[in-house]
Amino acid sequence: MSLKIDNQDELREAQSSLFTTTSTSGWILLNYVGPSTVHMASCGEGDVADMTSLLEADQVQYAVVRLAVQQGGVSDTRDVFVRWIGAGVGSVEKNKKEGFHKQAKALLQPHQAEVMVYNKEKLTKETLMERSDPQSKNNTIE
Repeated sequence: MSLKIDNQDELREAQSSLFTTTSTSGWILLNYVGPSTVHMASCGEGDVADMTSLLEADQVQYAVVRLAVQQGGVSDTRDVFVRWIGAGVGSVEKNKKEGFHKQAKALLQPHQAEVMVYNKEKLTKETLMERSDPQSKNNTIE
């Protein structure tokens, strides 16, 4: 079974307007609206703090978040794929959604890192920056 998106045109429009060569922040959030269908539920120009309130305890959700980073004294950006699994998601549902993980990543390309999030209280710009760093050995926020 493949993952479908019910508003792909809106997703592509948001990607092209939020993730430009000059933007240093932004995010896009996908929610499930059916067993194998996602919907671009929200997006914004701000940072991850603007998105965390939209993460639901009983949902698996996907996002891409742009971070401004400094690498070798040069300003750059890092786009991070975020996979949220709320505490209220049962193991059967987690297993069903696991099969769609790679397809969701493909919908939200490009990104340079991936972070799994289980605790939205700890999902901050700083922890996302740390866990998405190429040198990080831990890409989970619990």
